[in-house]
Amino acid sequence: MRSDRPDLRAPAEGSPPRARRRIVLLTVAAVVLQLPFAIVLAAQTDTSAAAMIVRIGTAVVSPAIFFFAARWPGPRAAALAGLALLDILVWAAATPDAGSGGHGMGPSPWGDRGPWSPVEAGPGTTPFYAAFLFAVVAAMVRGRQLWAIASAAGVWVGCLLLGPMLGIDWSVGRVVSATMGLAIAVGIGAFVRRRGELARQEAAEQSARHAEVVQVERLRIARDLHDVLGHALSQINVQAGVGEHLIDRDPEQARSALAAIRELSRTGLNEVRTVLHTMRSDAGSADGAEPAPLAPMLGLDDVPALISRLVGSTGISVDDRRDTDAGGARESPGQSTDAAAYRIIQEALTNVLRHAQASSAQVVIERTSDRLRVRISDDGTGMSGGAEGAGIMGMRERAKLLNGTLELSSAGQRGTTVDVDLPWSVDPTGTPGEEARR
Repeated sequence: MRSDRPDLRAPAEGSPPRARRRIVLLTVAAVVLQLPFAIVLAAQTDTSAAAMIVRIGTAVVSPAIFFFAARWPGPRAAALAGLALLDILVWAAATPDAGSGGHGMGPSPWGDRGPWSPVEAGPGTTPFYAAFLFAVVAAMVRGRQLWAIASAAGVWVGCLLLGPMLGIDWSVGRVVSATMGLAIAVGIGAFVRRRGELARQEAAEQSARHAEVVQVERLRIARDLHDVLGHALSQINVQAGVGEHLIDRDPEQARSALAAIRELSRTGLNEVRTVLHTMRSDAGSADGAEPAPLAPMLGLDDVPALISRLVGSTGISVDDRRDTDAGGARESPGQSTDAAAYRIIQEALTNVLRHAQASSAQVVIERTSDRLRVRISDDGTGMSGGAEGAGIMGMRERAKLLNGTLELSSAGQRGTTVDVDLPWSVDPTGTPGEEARR
């Protein structure tokens, strides 16, 4: 049996008021259940003065031990077990045998003479050791199972072994009832502890799930802001360089660059506002309806407009192989797939313009059965082989969130190719981190 340390969770100074109230209520219950019965038994039973003192003393001292030793649930159970065993043996040894009813589960010890007439209660007449049983349950609940089981077993074995030495003959009914009472106390403690463990486990799992959701949301915010701000600022930087270079030689062209900067700033600001509005609209509007976004969600149909706004020396072409209807509108994938594909194309083309030094690039969009496939390729210098930046990581995360794939291949001076494979439509229940917010 391991040594018992003070349990800081026990009701004591500095402990929660709820726990202190619980120990006070249990102590009062122990006094009410033990003391009156012990006094009546001592006063109305033909027994020795020593047995009376032990019985009443046990009824007084055991609740006090239960209350003041709350920080040590294991030793408390053992101390109360020893006190209960002492009372049982002293009373049984000092009290005359009242017959078969006294030793077992027979008639009431009061007999036919009324409750206030002297009787011979015998060794079978004992009070309810509430403080001891409460202590066994508490020890089980607070993780002192060995102390609790050993204390219960100690009372049971002590009575069986020491009883015959003192001339006490326990009846079968008495042994069975005592066994059942001790087993029930241990079982209740085990049940309450198990429920507490399950509750703590569930709370820990909920906390872990909450932390995971928070982390996913932080990554989503980082991706969206990186894609929006990175693209806009990159193009603004290029246009600013063009304007600075041409402001003296070609004021009209410089004016066009400034106009492009203004348009890029407006577009980027609107997209940032849309991202922030989406983040703040999780709770819905006052009437419970989902607020409308500040701007429509961009998708594959917006890729040509995206390319038209890009500035650089790279010529970019789009080969959109999606089927069209009678009105010329192209078929669109699910909203999450549509938005993710647009952001991946945007980031890939931004990288081409910033790093590839390519003369041409191509975007191919096609549907294959229930999959959307996108390829972005260029004839630039290729990747250096270093660590992937935040942009590429964001593209991979977008594909992974939709159970898709993204592969990067670079053939040195022959350029870089980005192959994206996404589900055409996504079940909202299958992508809680993405579809539900789109």
